[in-house]
Amino acid sequence: MHWFRAVLVAAVIAALIPHPAASSSTLVDTAGESHCVVNVVDQKPDGELVLSSPTCFDTLIAAMDFASDTATTINTETVPEEGSRLASTPNPQPMATFTLGIHYDGYNGTGSSITVVGGSCTGGWWNTGGTWANRISSSYNGCYRLRHYDNPNKTGAWVDTTGVGQTDNLPWIMNNRTESVAYYGS
Repeated sequence: MHWFRAVLVAAVIAALIPHPAASSSTLVDTAGESHCVVNVVDQKPDGELVLSSPTCFDTLIAAMDFASDTATTINTETVPEEGSRLASTPNPQPMATFTLGIHYDGYNGTGSSITVVGGSCTGGWWNTGGTWANRISSSYNGCYRLRHYDNPNKTGAWVDTTGVGQTDNLPWIMNNRTESVAYYGS
């Protein structure tokens, strides 16, 4: 997990020009960009991810710092009192989370972003809602495969971005046409 965080931080630093300090209460800076982080708090029976309210920053580096802090937090409610009990616990909940994907409104990981932090790449999906509907131009893969759908609820035409740790542009036919995203491990 530490190598993933190091690669993510290195990629972000290499791609960014320093910006003014971030403010967690500001949704949009003077340049018109915002960088938000949402956490998976639950998953509905149909696979739809239930997300926290976004926490937003003026810079991507501040959002990544916040996301990496929330991604390494262990939910102590799911940790048994004794380590040996973890193996015997039926259906243990994930104890740590990571970045499932980062979605940008510009090509090559530029512009405003939203980072989705969760615990698995098993096909759970997110409806972009009004704020991010038809806005995604590129995505960073925390999971191996991110499937971008034209419509809500994983319907309509779709395109995949693949490869953990890389940012891909969506092809022109799906640029700014994503209304739901699913996160897969393969």
